[in-house]
Amino acid sequence: MKKNKADLKWFRQPGKRLTVILILCAVCVSIFFGLYILIINSISRDYITTGSNTQQQYSNQLADALNSMCELGASEKDLQDYMAGSVPASGSSWAFLIKNHTVIFAKNPSTTETLQELKERDAFLKHLKEQNAIVTVDNFYVGNDSYTAGIITDEAQYLEQIHTHEVYLSILFATLTLIFIGAITALTGAWTGSDRKQATIRAELLKRNKEFEALEHASSADSSANGSGSTPIVIHHRGKSNLYKQYKFKFYLNARHAIYIDGVLGAMHPHTWEITLHVIKMQHDFVQFGDLEKKIEAFMQQYQDQELNSIPPFDVINPTLENCCDYFKEQISRILEEAGWLFLMIEMSETPSRSYVISMIDEE
Repeated sequence: MKKNKADLKWFRQPGKRLTVILILCAVCVSIFFGLYILIINSISRDYITTGSNTQQQYSNQLADALNSMCELGASEKDLQDYMAGSVPASGSSWAFLIKNHTVIFAKNPSTTETLQELKERDAFLKHLKEQNAIVTVDNFYVGNDSYTAGIITDEAQYLEQIHTHEVYLSILFATLTLIFIGAITALTGAWTGSDRKQATIRAELLKRNKEFEALEHASSADSSANGSGSTPIVIHHRGKSNLYKQYKFKFYLNARHAIYIDGVLGAMHPHTWEITLHVIKMQHDFVQFGDLEKKIEAFMQQYQDQELNSIPPFDVINPTLENCCDYFKEQISRILEEAGWLFLMIEMSETPSRSYVISMIDEE
């Protein structure tokens, strides 16, 4: 898992990530374009195959008709007249008839007269094959003569029908490409915003860490100078620019007490006190929260579900909220110091709306 995180660490760098995203966009667009070409080519082949099969049937029918005429004694001129009058001809599709080794009809009489060297069978057929067209033929024989009847049609005539498909596919792939690019752009923007936010947070954390290290050195120096770690440390906090890291712990004490008011002891009544500690870890080792919590809870255990008035020092001290907080602060501070923590503040509440606070932070 650590290796995978290390491998992906480079992706968090905006420059390299942008390069990868651009490459990914180029690859995806290329894939879309490739699919578009494959689909168009597949449709084109289908149309050409269908057109070629249909045209072959026409060629067969033409050959059958001419063969029947020959069997009835039709002359070469009769065959030419039939081809000119009965077989449709256009610039993109026309018929031809070859007798033995000579072309006797091609498209129309005027075109036939201009064939010159192409009147030779092999030269004519070779010329047709060089065209971007579909050529279909059918052979028949009459006596000693061989005939080849055929039709030639430009491929473009069959492919005209796929233009609608091309338009729809172009719109589809263009839409998919725009959606993909839009999604990548939005994602990149979100990543960029996240990077900026993380950079701001990292800068703020670095600043806090430096201030906290300075605070630790100052605390250590104060403790050494006074010869005792129990000397209170006052943290001067002048403005929001002086920030430091701290931890906050909450504990709950269920107990009963009766307090003296004007020398008169009131009725015994219960409370659930909320005790909140603000502390700083003095070492940089791993923070064992559970260990500290256990030590403080062990101290609090002697007061849980008890009458405070019967437990020292509250058997001689009026167990008011203030006195309880003062005493707990002193005892808990010692526990924190022994565990390597620095006391900052304690809050003790009898109700959610009323608390007593002892703070070592000077709010000047």
